[in-house]
Amino acid sequence: MILTLGFVVVALLLLTVVVSAAGVHLERKRLLALADLLALEGADAVGDNRYFVPGAGQGASGTGGVPLTDASVRASVDGYLRDNPGAAAAWDEFAVLDATTPDGRTAEVRLGAVVRPVLLSWVLAPWSDGIALEAESVARGA
Repeated sequence: MILTLGFVVVALLLLTVVVSAAGVHLERKRLLALADLLALEGADAVGDNRYFVPGAGQGASGTGGVPLTDASVRASVDGYLRDNPGAAAAWDEFAVLDATTPDGRTAEVRLGAVVRPVLLSWVLAPWSDGIALEAESVARGA
């Protein structure tokens, strides 16, 4: 009887760990999907002052396209999050860590958030304050 009770306790603790790990993994995937979406949004961002400049779209190397700026990428990301407040509501301490363009054609977005384990037990007590997640995505404009 005692051995059975011990196995049940171990199985329940293992279950809490597996369920919490799966929950954290799913939250990381959701954060990565949001980073992908924001990178695409940033890659489509072009400021009006850059679009209507004579010669815009010609490109210095003949590759075409209108160059992005760090400000336009950041404004596009902030605008999307402002227009869709539910996009980041699921996470504690959500932040856009970086939204830039390294070469004028690529938008890079890095997000950070804190998630809490779904089920807490004494096994998961060290992570009761939350687990910090980061996701990074890159999108290239046309």
